[in-house]
Amino acid sequence: MRSRLIAAILLPVFAVSAACGGDDAGSQPRGTGNDTDYLRAVCVGIDRVTDALISATTPEAIAAVIEEFAAAMRQIDPPPDLTEYNRQFVAYLEAALKDPTSVVTTPPPLPPDDVRRRLAQLEPQIPECREPTFFSRGLE
Repeated sequence: MRSRLIAAILLPVFAVSAACGGDDAGSQPRGTGNDTDYLRAVCVGIDRVTDALISATTPEAIAAVIEEFAAAMRQIDPPPDLTEYNRQFVAYLEAALKDPTSVVTTPPPLPPDDVRRRLAQLEPQIPECREPTFFSRGLE
């Protein structure tokens, strides 16, 4: 039951990380990262947002966690084929700051299916991915 609730809550959360926040060249993803580090960052962020959705008592408390997630994703160096997706995901998270509970009702962006399949195969191997279904959900 908890895993379904978390999955329902987190799927929209992951979509938030689509846009890159700063105009700083230093904050722009370089596109040289690896899948393992990227997945680790996504899973840690999703877990924290899920925990906030379950236990936070104010929208501001949820927003603070979403902002931390967005900041972490702005700084991550995604793999080359996830650079654009990461920008979209950050944009999703930033948009959720206006209505933090929207991560429950607004689906996140997702990378192309071939990239999702690759990440979905790796998710169960990442200890930080407690609910390894973010990228595999809805794939045939």
